[in-house]
Amino acid sequence: MIKFIVTMLIFVAFVSNADDDFSSSFVSGNYRLIGQGIDTDVSYSGTISIYLENNQLKIKRKINGNVINGVASFKSTLSGDSKVLRIEFSENKIDYEETCLWSSDLDNYARITCYLYTPGSKIKKPGIEAFFIDHSLN
Repeated sequence: MIKFIVTMLIFVAFVSNADDDFSSSFVSGNYRLIGQGIDTDVSYSGTISIYLENNQLKIKRKINGNVINGVASFKSTLSGDSKVLRIEFSENKIDYEETCLWSSDLDNYARITCYLYTPGSKIKKPGIEAFFIDHSLN
């Protein structure tokens, strides 16, 4: 019985790693970004690159000439049935997080939509962002 339990734990760990590897590869790419700021109706646009470096998902945002680097990871939802993409970065000494839903668009590329917020802060309206794959960006 113990061998069975150990085998099942190893299998679950392997499947979980394989799932994260697939998810990381699926969302990696260059995207057009459109968004609306936190507690404002001001909109903006730019680009974001999501890429793997040393087995870590990283991001590079370019908006209005500013380049911001950050990290990304997959987090289980409260129910554990699905995962969200969590993006973290700092700009002007302010820490930001995004919680993103990701799925496939009609061409089987990732389509990503996010809520943008400052962790631990009280905000009235989170920012929103959407990422659309763009193969012309390199």
